[in-house]
Amino acid sequence: MSPSRTSRAVAGLRPERRLRAWVLVVLLVLSVFGFRLVQLQGADAADLAGRALEQRTRAVPLYAMRGDIVDDKGVLLATSVERRTVIASPAAIAGFNKRTDGSPRDKKLGVGPAGAAALIAPLLNVDVATLTAKLTGTGQYTVVAKDVTPEVWQQIDALDIGGIASERTTQRVYPAGASTSTLVGILGTPEQEQKAGTTIYHDVPLSGLEAAENSLLSGRDGLERYERSGGGQRIPLGESETQPAVDGDALHLTIDRDLQWKAQTAIEAQVEKSQAESGTVVVMDKHQRLLAMASAPSLDPTDTTSRNPLALQNTALTQAFEPGSTAKVVTLAAALEEGLVTPASPFTVPDEIDKVDRTFHDSHPHPVHQLTLAGILAQSSNVGTIMAGEKLSQQQLYDYQRRFGFGTSVGLGFEGETAGRVWPPDSKHYTETTYFTSMFGQGLTVNAVQAASVFATIANGGVRTSPSLIAGTSDPEGNYTASPTPSSERVVSTKTATELRQIMEAVVGEDGTAAAANIPGYKVAGKTGTAERVDPECGCYRGYTASFIGMAPSDDPDLIVAVILQDPKNGYYGGSTAGPVFKDVMTYALQERGVEPSTVPPADLPLFWGAQAGPTTSSEDAGTADGTTSTGAPTPASTPGGGTR
Repeated sequence: MSPSRTSRAVAGLRPERRLRAWVLVVLLVLSVFGFRLVQLQGADAADLAGRALEQRTRAVPLYAMRGDIVDDKGVLLATSVERRTVIASPAAIAGFNKRTDGSPRDKKLGVGPAGAAALIAPLLNVDVATLTAKLTGTGQYTVVAKDVTPEVWQQIDALDIGGIASERTTQRVYPAGASTSTLVGILGTPEQEQKAGTTIYHDVPLSGLEAAENSLLSGRDGLERYERSGGGQRIPLGESETQPAVDGDALHLTIDRDLQWKAQTAIEAQVEKSQAESGTVVVMDKHQRLLAMASAPSLDPTDTTSRNPLALQNTALTQAFEPGSTAKVVTLAAALEEGLVTPASPFTVPDEIDKVDRTFHDSHPHPVHQLTLAGILAQSSNVGTIMAGEKLSQQQLYDYQRRFGFGTSVGLGFEGETAGRVWPPDSKHYTETTYFTSMFGQGLTVNAVQAASVFATIANGGVRTSPSLIAGTSDPEGNYTASPTPSSERVVSTKTATELRQIMEAVVGEDGTAAAANIPGYKVAGKTGTAERVDPECGCYRGYTASFIGMAPSDDPDLIVAVILQDPKNGYYGGSTAGPVFKDVMTYALQERGVEPSTVPPADLPLFWGAQAGPTTSSEDAGTADGTTSTGAPTPASTPGGGTR
């Protein structure tokens, strides 16, 4: 019954009954109110209180500081700095009314969103009208500006504008710039996640150590929840809860920042000069601690507008290539270690040799040479290498290639890291010609760190240690934990390693292929490589991989430098293209580390025997490429006999 009908019904009654009716109506209404009050304060109290608290509660992310990345001396390569995200409550700012100190009450400096924007905009260096639009509305939360320095935020906070606050965030900084970008890596645009009613941003690592060690570096973000008033202000004694952030651990590398810079500038200059597709320099000590890993092209980590996919890679680990003649060191090491040859073993070496159904060539036509084993390596003879290497069985050669690290992942965890490829004799891909081509470094692939590892093993007296990059880590409290000691394995004897170093000294001599890598005052041992390069677009050999890998001082070596240039157009021989970069970087490294010049002259090993009295002409002077036509026309990648230098 409606109230009007109830009133009319009551009015038609006698006075005493009318009074009783009104009392009943009032009691009924009060009963309804009472029941509802009991319901709200009793059964529904907890739920309603929780919903009210939730509406008043604000969740603010507490971002963990990303761990630093430092070099071997503790110099910063990557670090995070505090930044602020300035936020606003437009609903609270609507009532903003600011007067100048001591001015009449009717003289206002700023009113509402426009007045607040006029004060804040100059500090953020933004347009007042644009900022006014952001501050206008009835919402409780809007982002005003990101990546604001603490100093600027302090100036904004001093304005004491109700409805303006900030959230603490971080920004990644790379003090070494482009020189370490392919090693340290970079972060991309943060991804958003909705959590506890707020937006949390997660760093997205794109490359390098930032990606490989992200779980260690990133730490764990926290969250703070607190009560706020209707105007968006924090209630000082209101409910609050904090889950603290846990900062990430720091990485301590074996890298020398100064040497990394030198390697980077040297390879960038040579990539530009030789018009190469890319270039790589690896510097390590004989225990295979990586001191520099430089790749070109690189990028400016602060430039988000241009991202060449190749510049995101650390090509020292991601680029697989046929090593060419630098792999001859493995073949001759195996033959020496098995006692099948000596450095002075004589070989009568023509410019071509028939094996199976193929003809294998040296890099250029020449009369028959009477070379020792040392002469074969100094002259980088493909035919001579086959003559010495075929004393090994297929399984023996493969076993030594594996023991030197070919086909085994370096294990540094970089995105796209390649293990290279070397076929075992029982593989369906292994043919009789594979046996011969792999002796001089074609038909198998490696990355630059693997290629350098061979020479570090020789420098270390025949003991191979797994390459290492991270010396240790430290937690947010500064407690340092050293990385586990890398595993080691003897590959060849000390005697074999010493003989190989002496043989490789001749490579940088006047009768060798890399006079441009010679460093006055220091004995250098090394090997050139000028390998035909497989072009995946055509599945054929087109272009070259030019390389030089060496060590110094060769009588007691501790430093190994590998230089790789992919598809150089302006000169492609390893000795003349990669050799000068080796000399530049190695000279810097020797001087930086205070290595004393050599006092003992190079080993005087005979390169020739019998009637041949003088040096031959090296391919560096001959003007033709290894195993290709003089026109540089593409040849099928499966063609054996394509030589290397």
